Amino acid sequence: MAGAASLSRFVFMISVLLAATPFMLALTSVTFWIITVSNIAAYTALMQGIYPDRERAFAMGNVRVGASIAGIAAAALAGTFIDVVPVQWVFAAAALVGLPGALAFFWIRYEGPAAPPARRPAQVIARDIWADLRYRKLLLAFTLFGTGNLMNFAVFPILLVDHFDASNGFVGTLAIVQSATQIVAYPVIGRIIDRGSTLRQTLLATLLTLLVPIGYLVAPGTWALLPVAVIIGVAVSSGELTAFTNIVHMAPRARIGEYAAANAFLLGVRGTVAPFAAAALLGMVQPQVVLVLGTLLMTTGALVLAQLVRAPAPPAVEIVPAEA
Repeated sequence: MAGAASLSRFVFMISVLLAATPFMLALTSVTFWIITVSNIAAYTALMQGIYPDRERAFAMGNVRVGASIAGIAAAALAGTFIDVVPVQWVFAAAALVGLPGALAFFWIRYEGPAAPPARRPAQVIARDIWADLRYRKLLLAFTLFGTGNLMNFAVFPILLVDHFDASNGFVGTLAIVQSATQIVAYPVIGRIIDRGSTLRQTLLATLLTLLVPIGYLVAPGTWALLPVAVIIGVAVSSGELTAFTNIVHMAPRARIGEYAAANAFLLGVRGTVAPFAAAALLGMVQPQVVLVLGTLLMTTGALVLAQLVRAPAPPAVEIVPAEA
């Protein structure tokens, strides 16, 4: 896991300095995210192993508070320097600053199972996960909601520049407000998850996120986007925590890595498809229409998730590896 995190930042740092065309910059970003997402299964298993069940989300939230504080400083610095130095230098500097944090994972001590679980063919993993009706419905909800959400986030920068005429400094201010919100939200939401239901918190955050595209559609000026940044901060805090606690809660203990891998695979699919879908639609309709379409997808995903939350959870069945 530490290797993937370190490699992704190193590749991004070098590649972004060499990217001379928009296509090369896009290829750099895609390569970075492919490497980054590849360690989600290992990271989820690590979070399950090093934190107790009743403190996991709160502990993860406290760790992310530091990242949010760093985000405030980074946004302020980037917003200042991006107007006076090439943007590639700013990206490369950000990757360089993040590299020590990735390397720090090498020093985390975690005693996993004595014998690592046997590797299973991908088709067997897919078949077993498909048979899990509750997790299948969760993945469907995330795919619908996530696709619409990513389509919208591809449109937000266009609206900031063309519709709101926002300056780089104001964009940095939005990032600071979001990060400041996350500083407060992470530990609070973490405690709520530990003491309540991770799926219910996921639904609440999903419904809250629906307000973001609505805010961009009805905002009369840039100042009205500041409350939207607060909403994004709360939603991101919840989403980053429940993305892992949902898997730990729903997956059999021996299959956490496989369930996380399935979620990461679909995350990569929608992360690849959604921006191109938004770009294709932007060639035919106004950005506001794309926001409406994305919001409809998000609403559909939220409805599927609501059905899952209302359905009674079956008793947990632990999978015990068969003896040879």
